[in-house]
Amino acid sequence: MSQEGGAGERKKRLQGAGLVGLWAGHFALAVALRWNWLRADLDPLVAGVIPDDAFYYFQIARQVWAGHGVTFDGTAPATGLHFLWLLLLLPLFALSPVGDPQAVSLALWMGTGLIALASVAVTLIARAWTRSWLLAFVLGACLGANPWVVRESLNGLETALSLACLGMSLLALVRYLEAPSQQRAWKLTLLLILTLLSRSDALVVLAPACMVLLVHRAGWPDAVRVAGGTAAGVALLSLTHWLRTGSLLQSSATAVPWLFHANWNRLHPGASAEQVHQHGLDVFMEALHLTQDLLGQPQTVLLWLCLALSVGALLLQACRQRLADPQGALAMATVLGLTVGLVGLQFIHGYMRWLPRPWYFVSASLVACLAPAALFRLCLPTAAPRWQHLCLGALFLTAGGATLFQDVSQTLATRQALAYPWQAEMLQGGRHISQAVPPGAVIGAFNSGIMGYVSEYTVVNLDGVVNEDAARALKRGELLAYMHDRKVRYLLDYPAMWRDSPFIHSTWPYWGARATRPRELQQLDIPGIGWPNDGEALILAEVPGPQTP
Repeated sequence: MSQEGGAGERKKRLQGAGLVGLWAGHFALAVALRWNWLRADLDPLVAGVIPDDAFYYFQIARQVWAGHGVTFDGTAPATGLHFLWLLLLLPLFALSPVGDPQAVSLALWMGTGLIALASVAVTLIARAWTRSWLLAFVLGACLGANPWVVRESLNGLETALSLACLGMSLLALVRYLEAPSQQRAWKLTLLLILTLLSRSDALVVLAPACMVLLVHRAGWPDAVRVAGGTAAGVALLSLTHWLRTGSLLQSSATAVPWLFHANWNRLHPGASAEQVHQHGLDVFMEALHLTQDLLGQPQTVLLWLCLALSVGALLLQACRQRLADPQGALAMATVLGLTVGLVGLQFIHGYMRWLPRPWYFVSASLVACLAPAALFRLCLPTAAPRWQHLCLGALFLTAGGATLFQDVSQTLATRQALAYPWQAEMLQGGRHISQAVPPGAVIGAFNSGIMGYVSEYTVVNLDGVVNEDAARALKRGELLAYMHDRKVRYLLDYPAMWRDSPFIHSTWPYWGARATRPRELQQLDIPGIGWPNDGEALILAEVPGPQTP
């Protein structure tokens, strides 16, 4: 081997070791901030950080290893899932028994490692834009330390995996813009497809940012490759859903939103299109306010300040008819594209679906952490004098450090807070099934993830989140008939889901015209908690039998 070849090999090894060390640093910080949850048992995890939806995936992974295929209840094909998430979970649940807490803890450890990977991606992007390793590391740490990110990254791998794929896709985009090549375009395409498989709506955030590929005419062929390859991935995923369930969209995308729309229309008979439009706008505004509140004041202020200053800098440079650095303009265009994509995601989940959930918008923190680096590159080209780099770097480092300090303090102050206290009753209910119903009985539940995971009994999902058949029965107004077809004898859930009421989650109007009410048998109550109101008890009820004409 020549001396040049040997030097190149040593350089690659040093770079690899540096990346491992960078990941280890972010991982250590992530573990420290999540330690009380990473070592917790299943009971506090259920009440504290892991939503019921995550347990659908855990149970599906167990069903795959049991030889039942991709199904939640052992019979109906499971929909509403993200395949990369399921693929990563499969090894963890290979030998897990019913209600295994160790496999769940392993999923949280894996999620923590993925958050560290997302922080590495932010660090490398910020390093490319600022040429400062210290500032870049602080901005990467801000992502992993944000209280919202900390809490949602413990929700069973979904958020952590999505953020990691988003971050790596953005890193691939930045690398391509630095040195365009066909190989880098295909790498970007592959990462975009992985992002699609981690959480399909994440592409909504990335799509506007990827428009920077069209800036230079010479890059149009690569832009076509990226768009075409990603579109092929979307088409293949939709075809997979169609072949499995006869629907191009997953039931999780339509089931609960359909219920919300149907109940709202039922409660507002004769509502005009303008009223429906206004309600959608109201929910959209709720999504915007929710994102701002959960992101927290430090990162919210940092994001809006950087965006405002960047627009001002772009206007000033436009008036002078000279960009300080074209690469800086591309960096800021990427961040502005991410912001547009994030608002688009909020519009979809707010205005269209009426279902803005906290973990849908965690990518806002990633945008907030990249905005200072993009502004730095926009204001100061790499050819600027060193003293300017040092002064501006010190200013940005102070802002980033203050943000990191406040977020770490807030995370430590709220680390014991419980996000889902009522789920303790659901966990208790799932464990109680064997004592309350005959052997072999089939249980129906609308919030069925936790109960299905901790019970040896078959628990059928009835709100359609992971059950396309139930979602269709609900839309036809034949939910009771579906329960009879599946031999569901008992319901175990909060009665707000089946009682006739103006509650937006109520399914009673869609049971069937001749349906009679379930006979409530037993309350499972933990004093002081409940859903949708404190004090509401979980109810075990008997499903009414078929009605003769």
